[in-house]
Amino acid sequence: MKPIPTFWRLPLLASVFMVVMLLVIYRSVVGFTVTLWATNETYAHGFLIPLISAWLIWRQREALARLQPKPNAWGILPFALFCVFWELGYQGGTIVVQQYALVGLMVISVWTLLGTEVFRQIMFPLLFLFFAVPFGESFIPAMMNFTADFTVAALRLTGIPVYREGNFLTLPTGNWSVVEACSGLRYLVASMTLGVLYAYLAYRSTKRRALFIIASTLVPIVANGLRAYMIVMLGHLSGMRLAVGVDHLIYGWVFFGLVMLLLFWVGSLFREENTPASSTAALNINPASFARSSKVPLGLSVLLIFVLALVPQLYARYLDEKLGLAPLAFTVSPPAGADSWQAEPPPLTDWRPHYLGSRASFAQSYVNRGRSISLFVAYYRHQSQGATLITSGNMLVTSHDIFWGNIGETRRDIQIAGENIPLNEAILRSQNARLLVWQWYWVDGQWVINPYIAKVLEANPESWMGRMMPP
Repeated sequence: MKPIPTFWRLPLLASVFMVVMLLVIYRSVVGFTVTLWATNETYAHGFLIPLISAWLIWRQREALARLQPKPNAWGILPFALFCVFWELGYQGGTIVVQQYALVGLMVISVWTLLGTEVFRQIMFPLLFLFFAVPFGESFIPAMMNFTADFTVAALRLTGIPVYREGNFLTLPTGNWSVVEACSGLRYLVASMTLGVLYAYLAYRSTKRRALFIIASTLVPIVANGLRAYMIVMLGHLSGMRLAVGVDHLIYGWVFFGLVMLLLFWVGSLFREENTPASSTAALNINPASFARSSKVPLGLSVLLIFVLALVPQLYARYLDEKLGLAPLAFTVSPPAGADSWQAEPPPLTDWRPHYLGSRASFAQSYVNRGRSISLFVAYYRHQSQGATLITSGNMLVTSHDIFWGNIGETRRDIQIAGENIPLNEAILRSQNARLLVWQWYWVDGQWVINPYIAKVLEANPESWMGRMMPP
């Protein structure tokens, strides 16, 4: 192994130092991400992404040895922009924004300290780090709905009668439900990650790379629909003896493995000779002159990046300290009955929305001439990690609920005291009951039902100062 060129040692050391410092400064985000890798099988590949990225950079070592690292001060601008993104993610309680911002900070710091020419050489390995961020949970409802649509259409096409109610399917031989594990997110994440890596390694042309990446995105979605249909058919044809237990998951992974094997086999037919890129000509480098001309800019770049990286954390800590002056322990009381509606202590049903981490909450039932309603309010003043209103874990019914299921949602608008309020109308079912549920958010003085709009309102800088005031 050839030694590291002298003119590379200081910039390389500065880059490694800065990446390590970013991981230390934003260690709360790193800790949350690693925990998610370890506890969620969908994102377990995250442990491999940094190793793969390092290996891809190592493959470029001969080409990199011919390049002259030179700090690029223009990188400070996008670095500052990612700092702002992180702060917005922190204030809005959106961990995925913080995770993407941290990866962006690491990538931009390398570009700033090593220069544009070096960055171009290792751009893909650096950008590949973004696959370490757990993503896709927001796609689960849409993917579940597609899987249910596909399965029902395939069953009817093959002459099997099926009755669908939301994501619940009823066949003459038994009942099925499309739950979170049936969405195919695991297959999609795995296929996309491997597809992008394979496209980079196997092809040179942008067109072939793009086509293979598109295929690795679409194929698992369609394959998951076929997988669900085949499992339902196995259960139906076997009288609900096969594909209804652990073998359900085994059949799914075996089928997915075969589909991926076929995808990469087809992709290999169009493989192009692809070797690590190298510079067209070796540079005439004078290490001594490089050291004299770049020592101060490199040191200044490191200092600027380090200071900028601290700003979001220091500002977040400042807000948290101000927030700590306000009382966090408080209660809210349900409203009294009005217009002939009388409060009734017993709950209407045993159902309760799955909203965790609220600072305060209450549930109250009301009756009026034989009609009954229940009101549930969760209050998320002074949000923090694990106590956030808008998160993938907060929903009306979880996919693991064995008693209740969400069979459909629509948008409605109602008028209350002359004010238009948008709401999400859902129908929930259990074995013996049906519930009509209206649900909405109240954020920064506005009624909203779109979670993304709610997140934007939560991250609104104008509201940050308001969070520093007592309730």
